[in-house]
Amino acid sequence: MSLLDWELTEERQSLHRALNEMCSRSVGSLQQTLIDAGIPWIGLPESAGGSGGDAFDAAIALQTLSSNSADAIGVDTGLVANWALARHSLSCDRSLIATAADPRNTLVGSRTGAGELLISGTAFQVPADERIKYLLLATDQDLALVSLGSGTLDLDENLAGEARATIRFENAAVTLHAALASDFTPIDLLARLALARAIQSCGAMTALRDLCVSYARTREQFGKPISDQQVIAHKLAEISELTLMTQAAVATALASETTLNCAIAKSVAGRCARKASMLAHQVHGAMGMSQEYHLGALTTRLWSWTEEAGRPEFWNLSIGKTFLEQPNPRLWDSIVNGMKGSNE
Repeated sequence: MSLLDWELTEERQSLHRALNEMCSRSVGSLQQTLIDAGIPWIGLPESAGGSGGDAFDAAIALQTLSSNSADAIGVDTGLVANWALARHSLSCDRSLIATAADPRNTLVGSRTGAGELLISGTAFQVPADERIKYLLLATDQDLALVSLGSGTLDLDENLAGEARATIRFENAAVTLHAALASDFTPIDLLARLALARAIQSCGAMTALRDLCVSYARTREQFGKPISDQQVIAHKLAEISELTLMTQAAVATALASETTLNCAIAKSVAGRCARKASMLAHQVHGAMGMSQEYHLGALTTRLWSWTEEAGRPEFWNLSIGKTFLEQPNPRLWDSIVNGMKGSNE
């Protein structure tokens, strides 16, 4: 089985089908259905209160939900927040946790005379509303879990209508905290959230590709499907190519979860999403702008996720610096050996 076939195991296909059915049957109560099924905690061992499985299983859940344009806030809890907590030997109750990781964040920690950690500053573009119980964040020295109610929330939405908040803290007490591990920095938490957005983009782009192909094969002009027109066929081929590039980048990051591979996955996903969205609307014409049609729900999410957890331009700079900081920079070796680690 090739790396790109990672999602084709019997268990993951079963999860994919089950989630598709949940999305079609639980439109008004999907969030609670997902919680009851333990979906947000996939990737966290059962012994730690999770639903079991690994990062690949959590990715299937994220991909499937994003391909359905589902409103499922906090579903990346296991993949991102619980992963970071486990790296620091911390655990939390079975709650939805939003991760506050954005290049613009100004979060800092201070300590009282008794050694209690307090958090101050602002977190931007946090995927949080009243359904989220905790917020995970990283300062320069600590990883901390804080109650969402300990900050001042400015609730908003992204372009796709998904809940996003700006949260301000002033000497907020923390629920859990630990000093950052020697091999962990705030950029590692940001990269993990970036991987989650790349996975979501992968699911949305796959659905976008299928939607474009289906539309072009059924929409007729001059007595034949528009997919027979060379210009449309070229656009469909390019959308498929961009989707495959995103799938490959995500698969590589899941197979070797280095910060560099996560950064590359987010950069590739964002750049491909921008181009694929443009081409998809060109294929559909005015039809693609209809609010009732699924294309708009996909492209607005792709545009939004591209801007979250670090834009491609942010990660391109980070990737370049990582290469240049190697003792003996070997660009070609780093590219071809990317699945083995960041600096091999």
